[in-house]
Amino acid sequence: MKYEPKEGDFVAFEDDTTSAPFIGIFAGWYNSESDKIVCHAHIDDDGILEEEEECWNADTLRQATETEKQNLLRELAKSGRRWNEKEKEFEPCEPYEVIRTFEDAVQATGMTFPIDERTMSLLGADVVAYMKLRVIVAAINGLSETTLDQFPRFTTDEYRYYPWFYLYTQEEIDAMSEEDRQRVVGRAYYNAYADGGCVCASANYASSYSSTNNGARLAFKTRKSAEYAGRQFAEEWADFYFKPRSEDAAQ
Repeated sequence: MKYEPKEGDFVAFEDDTTSAPFIGIFAGWYNSESDKIVCHAHIDDDGILEEEEECWNADTLRQATETEKQNLLRELAKSGRRWNEKEKEFEPCEPYEVIRTFEDAVQATGMTFPIDERTMSLLGADVVAYMKLRVIVAAINGLSETTLDQFPRFTTDEYRYYPWFYLYTQEEIDAMSEEDRQRVVGRAYYNAYADGGCVCASANYASSYSSTNNGARLAFKTRKSAEYAGRQFAEEWADFYFKPRSEDAAQ
């Protein structure tokens, strides 16, 4: 069956002149022709961002992979813009939104993660996730390997923010409206032994308050950055906070 994109879909397309697929945000067909595509923005086969709408041949067309989508969103963030999928328009974004993967965080901070697969299996998913989140949090806070001690400072005038999550069963998700369902993110098997998902929110405390259910170093400078980290890195937070469902528990 031929792939029929909708406006706002992230697509990959190419013709016989391209060396690699173009990745774009679908806007429509040029003059209703099914072989000419118009995008709100795209990155070309050299990885260069083009933000103006242009018409391109699309001999082949498919849905963009998650990696391809994140690459385009990263390039948009570098230009100071994000794509609002609900409103189908661009809007200003924060500098930290270029951090879209763990690899982005490693590159931004200059930190390393020299742990092999065997060591990670011995440490456990929650320990590995915490180590990764330390790098991710530092990157979103604009810190590096040499400036990690600058935040948090644990002073009386400092506020820190962190993401927290609501948990839903699959039955609860099925009963939601489409708009509410789109807010639920994360992989299904993370949910205290129940199928479902998690949705991110944020909260803050002054440094005079302490809580044992959050890592003291996994704190953000702003509410918005905490919300962003919770949504963008939902799987890492799930590995850290929640125990994956096991076959024994399911029985």
